[in-house]
This record gives sequence, C-alpha cells and structure tokens, in this order.
Amino acid sequence: MKKRSNIDMVLDMVEAFLKGNISRLDFQLDFPHEVQQRYQKMAREDEEFARLIDDRLVEDGVYKGERLSDEAFRRHIRKQFLDVVDISDEGFL
Repeated sequence: MKKRSNIDMVLDMVEAFLKGNISRLDFQLDFPHEVQQRYQKMAREDEEFARLIDDRLVEDGVYKGERLSDEAFRRHIRKQFLDVVDISDEGFL
C-alpha cells in the first residue's frame, strides 16, 4: 500500500470540512494545528506547496475567516482551497 503524503492528508481535511464531515469548530481548531505539526514533512515533500497551504488556507483562510458566518466561512475556505489547487495545477513560478 502506498503511503499518503502529508500534503494530501491536510488537503483531505479541507475537503472533509467542505463536504460537511468536519464541524467548523473542529476545523478551525484542528486544521492550523495539523498544518503546524506536519509542516516540516510537507516542506520536504514540496516546500512551495507547503508554504502555499500555510499562507492561503491557514493565514488567509482560517485566521482571516474567524468573524464570518458559518456559510460565509465555508465559502471563504472553498475559495482559498480552489486557489491552492489551481496554483498547484498550474505549477509554481
């Protein structure tokens, strides 16, 4: 069985939240912690992608969306997530 990357694991956590499988409270508490715990391993897998996840999904995502309503927060995280996916699909400059 192929070992899953740390990057895939944190992105799966975002997808689980967007699908409604993780509550907002759990996501807001657990996601930044999970990224912090896995950051060094993620950076070894792909340093630019790890930085992008931290910048877009933690700093500009979870932390900047704290005062939004639940639905606005979900839309905000979805936008940040799609930006991360689009940038990684296009490649880093």
